[in-house]
Amino acid sequence: MDTARDLAGGDPWRESLERSRRRRARARRALAAAAPAQEPAPAAPAAPGRTRPRRTRPRRTRPRRTRRRRDEITWGNLWAAFQVWGERARGRLPAVGPKGVAGIALLAAIVASSLAHGSQGSPSAAKADASRTAFVTRHSGASASTPASFAAVGKGTRCTPTVAPAGYVNPLAGATVKRERIDQGVDYAGSGTLVAIGPGRITYLGTTNTGWPGAFIEFQLLAGADAGCYVYYAEGVIPADGLAVGDTVAAGQPIATIIPKYPTGIELGWGSGRSTKAYAKVAGQWSPTDDADNVASAAGKSFSDLIAALGGPAGKVEG
Repeated sequence: MDTARDLAGGDPWRESLERSRRRRARARRALAAAAPAQEPAPAAPAAPGRTRPRRTRPRRTRPRRTRRRRDEITWGNLWAAFQVWGERARGRLPAVGPKGVAGIALLAAIVASSLAHGSQGSPSAAKADASRTAFVTRHSGASASTPASFAAVGKGTRCTPTVAPAGYVNPLAGATVKRERIDQGVDYAGSGTLVAIGPGRITYLGTTNTGWPGAFIEFQLLAGADAGCYVYYAEGVIPADGLAVGDTVAAGQPIATIIPKYPTGIELGWGSGRSTKAYAKVAGQWSPTDDADNVASAAGKSFSDLIAALGGPAGKVEG
């Protein structure tokens, strides 16, 4: 081995690497020169009938409405549509004739009277009864200022209270009483038995929740000048044993017993045939103000005159 040459010639390994690289480069150039030229690959044919590239849908940028907002808009639209429909339908509704108006008024009066039932001293009840009486007066020819010509509700019977004692008896014949004021009917205080004025049929019998300070008994007269009219005995009375609604009673038959020393005494008068309401109240002749001022109703005076004609004590006109 020539040691001197190796030391003077530099790095033999690096020289060998450079020679190898040059040989490989020459081989690549020679190979490229010998290969034929390649044509570029043809482009893919365009789809038939399409001349422009497909456009993509733009992305939504508007914020979505909340559910509550959608609901509000929906209900608002419904309400607006309903109002428009009402305006259009209003002109197509049939006109209500006189009979229709009368029927509506009667229905309203019945509802008002039902709501006011059981409250004899209520101003609203008196007002409802007055309106109902006005309707009856207009359509039956009755007069609200006098007890004559009043159509009894529920039976269709025209009641004409008159002071005609023929065929009737004194209801106080079996009692000892002290006469007191006239209001819706006639007030008394005392004890004993009350009898039927004339032949009749029991239409109401109650001892509690009557709207009066005590019991309420009513019967409809079946004969005499006042046939069809109603008579009531109220407040401090006890119904006769076995008496019931629907029973037929004879003139002079015991109806009730007076409770002695009862705080409000008793009251007798013309009834209306409508639950526990007196004739005077339904006819618009009595109100809580009249009660406070001791005003005697026309119906009360009429019944007092009948009792007097039958031999009993008449009531007092105090107002």
